[in-house]
Amino acid sequence: MGKIDKADAIVRLFLLCILSVILLKDSHAKEFFIGVEDVSYYPLFEFKSNRKTHTKELLDSFAASKGYKFTYLPLPIKRFSTWLFEEKIDFKYPDNARWYSDPLLKQNFTFSKSTIKLVAGTIVLKSSLSKSKSEFKHIGTLLGFYPTTWIDQIRSGQVKLYEDISTKILIQQLLAKNIDGIDLEPSVIRHYLEELGESGEVVVLDKKYEYEVYDFHFSTIKHPKIIEEFNEFLTNNKALLEQLNRKYKIIDYRPYLK
Repeated sequence: MGKIDKADAIVRLFLLCILSVILLKDSHAKEFFIGVEDVSYYPLFEFKSNRKTHTKELLDSFAASKGYKFTYLPLPIKRFSTWLFEEKIDFKYPDNARWYSDPLLKQNFTFSKSTIKLVAGTIVLKSSLSKSKSEFKHIGTLLGFYPTTWIDQIRSGQVKLYEDISTKILIQQLLAKNIDGIDLEPSVIRHYLEELGESGEVVVLDKKYEYEVYDFHFSTIKHPKIIEEFNEFLTNNKALLEQLNRKYKIIDYRPYLK
């Protein structure tokens, strides 16, 4: 091999090394950690198993469209407001600016467009619909969640809060009439009723109590540009969003709009 060939080989090796470094750096840049709630809340999310859910299919579809790799990190709900400050994560899901009482805290976040519209209200047994407001004494919800529509009654002591780590146990408590209602998403309650061999028709959202339609959002502190990409993805994939709502039997929020 002549001097020119050796020089050429050295240059090629050097360029190959530079390319490898660039590709390696790019590869790492495309790996992100998503903070998710450490609770089984199917069909919306359930990261304690490899089961597909509305959340995982939506976020994985976005990641695949951009060549990103998302790793999901289940975290305690009690520390939800501080995840992006205390944990080494890039994004949080689900999130909503309304869940932060401190405006100085939430101004650090970039929130995506709505990914899904859901219903927050009081689910009761259909047989208990005739119960008056004064008879309502116990509201159940998941540990770490907070029934925002019952805050005043809980603070005054008029209504007692019953918490559990299991959605299924909460529903069993409702069926046994140990609690008067549950403050959880109706689509989630319907799914676990089916797992318990019960019809989804045994419960109903009681409209005499306060209820509202709310949204899930994708949030970040570090990567606002990727939130912009995600917003574009949502705009361009409305058919996918509708398909996921049908697949996971998400209850239509529109009848609950006031």
